[in-house]
Amino acid sequence: METPTLACCFVVGDDARDLHAALASLASLEDLLKGTVVMGMGASERTLEFARRAGAQVFSRPDDGDLAAARNEAAAAAESTWIFTLEGDDRVTADPELLGKLLVSQPGEVVRPDALQIEVQQGADAPATREVRLYRTDGCHYIGGIRPRLVAIEAGRTLRPLNPGSDVVRVSSALGSDPAGERARLLRREARATRIIDVLDADGTGGDELVSALVERARARRKLGDGNGALADLNRARALPAGDRYRDTAREELVGLLVEHRHLAGARTLISQLREGGADTGYSDWLEAQVSAAEGQAEQALAIVDRLRERGLLTRADGGVVAPPEILNETMILAARVHDYDKAFECCLELVSRHGQARRFGRLLLKLWGARSPEGLAARLKAAGAPIDPVATALRGLPGAGPAVAEALEATRPELTEVAAAL
Repeated sequence: METPTLACCFVVGDDARDLHAALASLASLEDLLKGTVVMGMGASERTLEFARRAGAQVFSRPDDGDLAAARNEAAAAAESTWIFTLEGDDRVTADPELLGKLLVSQPGEVVRPDALQIEVQQGADAPATREVRLYRTDGCHYIGGIRPRLVAIEAGRTLRPLNPGSDVVRVSSALGSDPAGERARLLRREARATRIIDVLDADGTGGDELVSALVERARARRKLGDGNGALADLNRARALPAGDRYRDTAREELVGLLVEHRHLAGARTLISQLREGGADTGYSDWLEAQVSAAEGQAEQALAIVDRLRERGLLTRADGGVVAPPEILNETMILAARVHDYDKAFECCLELVSRHGQARRFGRLLLKLWGARSPEGLAARLKAAGAPIDPVATALRGLPGAGPAVAEALEATRPELTEVAAAL
């Protein structure tokens, strides 16, 4: 049987605030991990020396903003079949046995997957997303400079990813847990993008690189509360000659900004342009649902996201995705707005049972269940496939019916029900 080799690669700058915890979390990969590479890109010597002492191979390169090149260089140094791309604030949890089975070729396999879409949680209260983080080096590499994305090496071929459950492998991030640190990180992102834009403008270099840098700076500015600066960057980016993917990324980002600031007619115009240009219809529908919700047309928005639940992942122009948990969350919110509390409950139940969101949505699940019996809710959780221990632990810490539901859920364990039947 083939033994997969997996290496973890970090590209870190001067904003790597907790590399110690990130490297320590790799222990969850156990024997599956064959090496770790840390590529410094503007990182302090202190950070790099710590990585060396932790056993990582350490390299450095100029802070030129080309994150795609830095990731490819780190992967080449790792010399591994599979690469796990991580950030300096990430934490990995994994079941190495289950993950290892996904990384080896299977008997009778017609098409081998190129990569894995990993569940990523940016902060305790943020919705989980899906990102391509784990990939085969013989089939994929990064392109895109400042906004890297993973693509197939073979020209014209679409990436073939798998979507393992969060019980197989998961990434969480400390980002967002420290407001002051997060603001400092965003300011560094903005400054890095500005340096790149200034160089490209001075050289007269436009196209994809300049659009990527403008979008990156706009994203940082938007999170910093500089809506006018973000608007100026995105308007310039969408007007520049560039590839469809890059121009559409600017349009999609601009739609979100316009919705945030209630410029809904302009948002609809941009969505029409995306549709005419052949952008992913699912993600265009998702944007349209956001506009409808902002206009107060909750029923129309709900009808759209209900259809999107059947599609699964929605793909943005930059290769990012809107994962099922985010779609479910939006459906739940809209269902509550139109007083369809049964639908809201079903969405919440699925988020807790299938997507590991018991800590985030447990309190809401209890509220939507109302005064009905704890045993009834435990039965619904069991039928929905909820993992007993983590869900019971989350519910036990909640007020009201939480402890009673937790106890009733634990009583549904197979060994306990068999004993009860024997008695």
